[in-house]
Amino acid sequence: MIRSLFCSLILITFLSQAWAADRKTYPMEVAANGVHRITFDVQEGEFVLRGDPSATSASLRVSIDRFWIFRLGEEGILKRLIKVSGEGTDELVVATDIPRSIANWGRAEYPIDFEVVVPATIPLTVRDTSGDIRISQMNADVEVHDGSGRLTVSDVHGAVSLTKESGDIEVRRVSGETRISSKTGQMKLQDLAGLEIEQSDGDLSVMNTGPARIHNQSGNLRISAVKGALEITDESGEIQVANVAGDVTIHDTSGQIRVSQAGVVAVDDTDGDVTVQNAASLAVRTKESGQVKVSGISGAVEVPPNITLKRE
Repeated sequence: MIRSLFCSLILITFLSQAWAADRKTYPMEVAANGVHRITFDVQEGEFVLRGDPSATSASLRVSIDRFWIFRLGEEGILKRLIKVSGEGTDELVVATDIPRSIANWGRAEYPIDFEVVVPATIPLTVRDTSGDIRISQMNADVEVHDGSGRLTVSDVHGAVSLTKESGDIEVRRVSGETRISSKTGQMKLQDLAGLEIEQSDGDLSVMNTGPARIHNQSGNLRISAVKGALEITDESGEIQVANVAGDVTIHDTSGQIRVSQAGVVAVDDTDGDVTVQNAASLAVRTKESGQVKVSGISGAVEVPPNITLKRE
């Protein structure tokens, strides 16, 4: 009896895992004629979207675990899980409607994954609670509000605005302004027309951008190839800056600062050494401790009287 019950439990566990690993995908087509913005308001799961210049509708492939299909019943499942509104109006909205679960910390009870193709020229808004997001090949502005999970945006001919609670961010090849607010997570940003980070907390790598303003709490910053002015406000962590076409302004509390190949450099710093090479001039306006090392400065060098200056 006990052995039979044990075997049954093993079989149920095996079938549950098999169902969870095996997914079924459903196609879904939503007309986008006359639409001026497409909004996706989704919950748990992976969300992958790309723009297509020839598309006239939003084409979705919705993937669901067979375990949940078995639990919910397959008939009309997409209409029960996904609500579409605003067809033929200014804003088309595609939203998931999945019950929240206490067992899943108040989030959606089960995830569904999306692969989406939309007209590339229609501005896009994505709201997501959890799961990886990948957006690419849009010829319009992109706005994302995300809870957790990795977020990747690439090849956007327009502005990008990202608001994120947690998780890593990667942005590449954006022709408009990129604006980011993230509470925690690492960032890798490359080939941007311009950058403003309103809030971040984590390691940050920026390569090849237009003018940039960065406000970071903690983490190491690596910034190079800035075509314009660069302004950094940072609480803690090492800062490395190289090849800036414009002026550099840094407000820092603690950590090493290294700047090379820049215009006018201005630093307000509390603790940690400052090293500047090959710049038009340097003004360390405030500093409590640490030393300043310079080389290849073509103009004036100013440091507070209590700070040691070393010329190399």
